[in-house]
Amino acid sequence: MTWKGRPIMARILLIALVLTVSCCWLAAEEMHSVLPAVGAVCISIDSAIEVDGELSEPAWDEAIAASGFTISAVDALAKNQTAFRIVRNADTLYLGVRCVEENMAGLKTNVTMRDGSVWHDDVIELFLDANHDHETYYQFAVNAIATRFDSRSGATTWDAQWDAAATTDEDGWTLEIAIPFASLDDGAPATGDVWGLNVCRERQAGREKELHNWADVQGNFLRPWLFGHIYFAGDSFTMDDAAARDMYAKIEVPTRIYLQDGIALIGPDGLQSRESYQQMLARSFEQAKQLREMHEELAATFREERDAPHADEFAALDESYLNLREMATSEGAVSPFEWAAQTIAISDLTHAMHELRWQVRIALLLREA
Repeated sequence: MTWKGRPIMARILLIALVLTVSCCWLAAEEMHSVLPAVGAVCISIDSAIEVDGELSEPAWDEAIAASGFTISAVDALAKNQTAFRIVRNADTLYLGVRCVEENMAGLKTNVTMRDGSVWHDDVIELFLDANHDHETYYQFAVNAIATRFDSRSGATTWDAQWDAAATTDEDGWTLEIAIPFASLDDGAPATGDVWGLNVCRERQAGREKELHNWADVQGNFLRPWLFGHIYFAGDSFTMDDAAARDMYAKIEVPTRIYLQDGIALIGPDGLQSRESYQQMLARSFEQAKQLREMHEELAATFREERDAPHADEFAALDESYLNLREMATSEGAVSPFEWAAQTIAISDLTHAMHELRWQVRIALLLREA
């Protein structure tokens, strides 16, 4: 039997081949659907860290911070930002996290039992793909009172020996995690190794639950093929073309690497670009033409009409705007936390200035009527 001149079996084999190639292509597209990927650097330290939730040891000052958490599956920075640092010694991996929280009164800390459903609280979740196979992973979740949950590739019966501590203050909460490499089946990484990594946050203190992530996993934290990456350096790290080529050879996709002073983009040809946090903020501020124009208009209005309505509201916005402008136009260092916070402020101020401008215009018209 034939089908349009071809044996039926040949047609079946051809269709099967096409379907196989298509499935592989779709899987690759999904694995790398959020590009460029994100990468962090873990430096090695000689000392141990006391896990007390304070982040007060000098090692945390030496660690390379990463921030820029987004709302999962939404291309927008989360207003209540998160920053993390990772360091290691010969025996232990340490994670330090700072969570900004504008509504500390609403912080949820109900779960107190080990391996309880901590994701119903305000929680940080650390994911490690030690094989870097984009399939298997360890999950460590801790709420704001240091209640712990762990699993291995979704198996909740797996329990490891590890420690965590958390502290709170009026502006947010801080977390430290220590994971002995002996608790992991894969042991300690060698210098130059790359693991899969993600740090995620479930924020319950708002009106509705928010999912924040460092690497965007598109609304589901348990997607190891969308994790970011962590490069294990020695006791120091310099981002140059050789380091970029080494990292890319192991990550295999274009990746934005978070550094102490900014972000570098690596690709198949090595170091593609590098920009400081200050330069990134300056560029965003320069692009915010509408914000600058609205501020100039309102400032001119209140200079000419000193008794104009809504003066107090403008004074508060003016102070925030001037702080933003100073940071964006100065040559001083900007931290990843400050970059993320001020980038968000550009959007918030633009909206607030727009609202206030119309309120002032209408109030002045009514007063003149």
